[in-house]
Amino acid sequence: MQQTLSHANSSVSNNRVVFDVSGGGISDNTNVSSTWIVYVGGGTPDMSVMSMGFFPEIITIDAGDNITFVNNSSEVHTVTFLSGNPPINPLSPEADMRIGGDIYNGTGIVSSGMLLPGENYTLTFTTPGIYIYRCNYHAGMMGVVIVNPKGTPYPMTQAQYNKIAQLEESQSIAQGESLFQQVNLPATPGPNGTTIWYIDAGVMTPAASLVNLNPVSSDNISGFAQLSIIPPGLMKVEVNLIGLKQGVTYNVQIFTGAAEAGGKMTYTLNPITGNSNGTGSSITMLKIDPLDPYIPTSYDIPAAGWYINVSNYKDTLALGDVIAPSASVMRFLPTTLTIHVGDTVVWTQDAPDEVHTITFVPQGMGIPEFGDPLSLIQIGGHIFNGSGYYNSGPLIPGQSYNLTFITPGIYTYVCLLHDNMGMVGTIIVLPKTFTNNQNMSIILNQMMNMSNQISQLSSKMNYMDNKITQFNSVVNGLENSNNLTMLVQQGINSKISTLNTVILILIALVIILILANIILIFRKR
Repeated sequence: MQQTLSHANSSVSNNRVVFDVSGGGISDNTNVSSTWIVYVGGGTPDMSVMSMGFFPEIITIDAGDNITFVNNSSEVHTVTFLSGNPPINPLSPEADMRIGGDIYNGTGIVSSGMLLPGENYTLTFTTPGIYIYRCNYHAGMMGVVIVNPKGTPYPMTQAQYNKIAQLEESQSIAQGESLFQQVNLPATPGPNGTTIWYIDAGVMTPAASLVNLNPVSSDNISGFAQLSIIPPGLMKVEVNLIGLKQGVTYNVQIFTGAAEAGGKMTYTLNPITGNSNGTGSSITMLKIDPLDPYIPTSYDIPAAGWYINVSNYKDTLALGDVIAPSASVMRFLPTTLTIHVGDTVVWTQDAPDEVHTITFVPQGMGIPEFGDPLSLIQIGGHIFNGSGYYNSGPLIPGQSYNLTFITPGIYTYVCLLHDNMGMVGTIIVLPKTFTNNQNMSIILNQMMNMSNQISQLSSKMNYMDNKITQFNSVVNGLENSNNLTMLVQQGINSKISTLNTVILILIALVIILILANIILIFRKR
């Protein structure tokens, strides 16, 4: 049964704010500009992690106001209002096109088309309503615009929305950065003594959200809900409440819309009955559809556009918006892999909101632009001989691509969509002689670690050299500067001498380690 519920007159304007926004409070619209800003995406300075959300995820304006959507990401995005129409195929030319004008009245499809990094798109909203919009390219990237009648007091200022936006983005980026510490892909035995290795071609934060449920009646019921996607196509929702009346049963539902403005009932969760201590909980397993029918594996929680409603059959008692912006790691994990001749590497595209390619471009050939015919088809087969152009074609979520390497060497590959963001990987292929001697891979890793240590020590030496200059500059203006300078220089020169000794020892250890393992290899032969 479809159900519509409005909360426009309820005191729930801050329910969606799960962060502490200092300086909060209701603002009168007489001192707020009618032009608002929403930031589209975001990411780290090195472009290794991209945040997939509209920040703030929910914004409330008045009819006649403008919103300027600014692409704050190194990734391309769109701002697309579908008005109930089906999603646009992300790989079609239509997804890139600007559709409609610069005024949105709540009907038809209006889209910015492809927004390049730094570009913006301004839209005027003329009709009150609750409007969910999305990015054509990233299925879970959704936001909400609530348009109140003209003259309605604004619940927040742009400055307050900016604080929420910053916190939402920083939380999703922090989750994305944590994925770098979780790379632990197993290798499995292959035929004839070879090994099959695995690489993640991009990865996204787990589809999950923690929702605060805030009271909106004198019953003072509150709590929280946890949503998580459990493949394939199942969503687990756990709800915990306090302030319940013993023996009374409460309805819990997921609505499409926004807690402060209402929406339409979408999923019914298991009801909760109050215990003797006033608490209650439930766990519901829901079968869900992909967010994008063109990406069958896009089982995800939308970044915004859902809220949880707790009621006693007639009145709403508690509410909370589901805010779940995700983060995408624009790297191959692991970035560098050492294997042997005859081994196979399998890349799997695990990011539900992304498309990636695995592309080996030979020396002297320019990297094709994505959209070029060479970028869209699989080329080269599955046996890599060290030369020629090899391409997986676009890998949508869940798809894999494999290559067997038959020639020793060091080979670099890219994602054609994100090479400008540093999505580059390296495969080091050792001769088959060492297939049964995994120590060689360990040696290389140890050498790289020691090389990093030497680099760090060298940086310290440069730092200390700079300090000598600074000290000299300071002590030149002091009395007895000659003696002081000599003391400072002697102390620092002593430290530099120690660092040089440590570097020589590390280099000697690397050489000894290599010789020892080479002797071990020949003894085994």
